[in-house]
Amino acid sequence: MYRRIVFASAQAVSFRDAAEALWELGELPLLPKRMWRAAIRIGEERVAERRAAAAEYQQLTLPAQRQSPAEQVPQVACVQMDGGRYQLRERTPAEADDLAPDVTPDVAPDELDPAAAQRTCWREYKAGLLLSMTSQTHATDPCPQLPETFLNSEKMREIVREIKGFTTESPVTMKTAVNAVDEAAGPAYQERIGRPETLVKSLVATRKTIHSFGPLLAQAAYERGFHAAARKAFVADGAAANWSVWEKFFSHYTGILDFIHALMYVYAAAMAGRSPNAGWLHYRDWAQWLWSGDIDRLLAALQERQAELGIPEKKETGTPRAQVDTSLNYLTNQRTRMNYAEYRRQGLPITSSPMESAIKQINRRIKGSEKFWATGADPMLHLIADRLSQTNVVEKFWDRRLQRLIDSASYHPCQQAA
Repeated sequence: MYRRIVFASAQAVSFRDAAEALWELGELPLLPKRMWRAAIRIGEERVAERRAAAAEYQQLTLPAQRQSPAEQVPQVACVQMDGGRYQLRERTPAEADDLAPDVTPDVAPDELDPAAAQRTCWREYKAGLLLSMTSQTHATDPCPQLPETFLNSEKMREIVREIKGFTTESPVTMKTAVNAVDEAAGPAYQERIGRPETLVKSLVATRKTIHSFGPLLAQAAYERGFHAAARKAFVADGAAANWSVWEKFFSHYTGILDFIHALMYVYAAAMAGRSPNAGWLHYRDWAQWLWSGDIDRLLAALQERQAELGIPEKKETGTPRAQVDTSLNYLTNQRTRMNYAEYRRQGLPITSSPMESAIKQINRRIKGSEKFWATGADPMLHLIADRLSQTNVVEKFWDRRLQRLIDSASYHPCQQAA
């Protein structure tokens, strides 16, 4: 019964929909509140298991952490991370008294400080994706030319609209008349030579702080034997929190800035303050330099453009020179993580698009303008991550839980006195 409740609660978009599904499919008359209590109870158990495993992992010596507890070590191990949003509603004291004994409020340590709390219901959760992959290494770059996907103005405008931070009404999103794909372009990105193939994925998600998330992600990678892989990649966008986790727990992985995010900053700088056609011609060259890993040449072009426009005033936003300055600072700070030609030669992934897709799947259940979590967000994130994982984690959990119940119910008859 618990297993059915957990599956329906993590799969449906709400506990009410989950209750209706169980009634229609299994004639189980459960109220949404009952579904909520049962799912949170199991989710709390998964949270406790994850935390205990992370604590054990941190007690290992560094050489032991780099070994693999699993028999199979992936040919290519890829760890990606990102963040999503959900809404948190603070409970009144009277409502808090009505909580079940095993349910704890979803308040992270940094939110206990009133000065640090913002006047908004939106909070951030952290998610990590672990991908075992297979690929071949190459003597030279197997795809030296920028894929045609990124040299098609219509497709680029679609990508720009989807990436957060690049959706304002600025020259970045203006329509260009240059719709033809460059003859020197490479194949479509999905078809490019040397692209790694994903085998098995697993997810980790929590609404706790980055300090709690890092050990959870590192332990999950250790559990799958990722730390012992010969080729390892950590792919993320330029957020400082991502690279703080990489520096502390994954510094022995090749750090790679998501190519799509880097390309958006190049696109924004090229189009800023120029006509669409003129901007596109600069973007075409700059994007190829980025793809080739010719970062010094790219940064020199951006510095030249900055000299033409001038340095923006403090807190200046929305102007061409502010956009060029933002792009230049972003790419300069990430310059050591953009050697994409070398990454392709090693058969490593260069985009975090699988992570972006996973965030959308998590958001389907956890995020919504009408959804407010007072308690249960963290347990539900663990259950959703379990459901989206392909590592048989759900089966293993229920087997362990059943065995614990059997062990706790067992007893030994007292010996009769002689």
